[in-house]
Amino acid sequence: MRIEVSACTDTGRKRSANEDFHAVDEKLGLFVVADGLGGHAAGRRASELGVAVFVETVARDPEGSGAEVLRRAILRASDAIHEASRAEPGLRGMGTTLAAIWLRGDEAALAHAGDSRLYLHRQRRLCPLTLDHSLVGERVARGELSADQARSHPSRHVITRALGVLPWLEPDVASIRARAGDLFLLCSDGISSQLEDAEIERCLELCAVGPATAPRALVQLANERGGEDNATALIVAIVR
Repeated sequence: MRIEVSACTDTGRKRSANEDFHAVDEKLGLFVVADGLGGHAAGRRASELGVAVFVETVARDPEGSGAEVLRRAILRASDAIHEASRAEPGLRGMGTTLAAIWLRGDEAALAHAGDSRLYLHRQRRLCPLTLDHSLVGERVARGELSADQARSHPSRHVITRALGVLPWLEPDVASIRARAGDLFLLCSDGISSQLEDAEIERCLELCAVGPATAPRALVQLANERGGEDNATALIVAIVR
């Protein structure tokens, strides 16, 4: 199965530093986006450390089902961040969201914690693969808020799960079958909080021109909408 990968990240228009971090390991088939929490230095440290430990763990210990391998990796990454924050007072409270996809043959294993998202674009339709671990995300899941109400809710940035913040974490993991023509999007909330799913879907249609086009289009549109946060988009296209 041949894949094409492209990514774009930007600080946005309101932030002075980019606390997002992403990783692409085509040989391993592993792709990750993280959004650090805790301030400029701490947030970037958390996202970089979390992604590094996550990727290293999958590469070193890949035995087992895809979902269970990713669960193990995300928990080890969370422990590493928590330990680092306890060792350095200036990093106390740091954490990171994380969203990942691992392609093994026709299996796509998925893992996430926080409000970084995974989407699948299949047969010209966009399907969210994750539910935000946030106060408003949980209310949307319960039917108490609409997606439009959540986008402007004053508590929309309050995260309920993240790597490293607490000594325990329950990530969401899953596994689906990938198909030729599928397109996976991993993105930080600098994309999803600024754009409606319909706008994301239209941008992904640009992948017909070339996978490198869509991430840039998503980041540019998020900035045009105000650029309130760092924005990262990573696309993995399974070529027919």
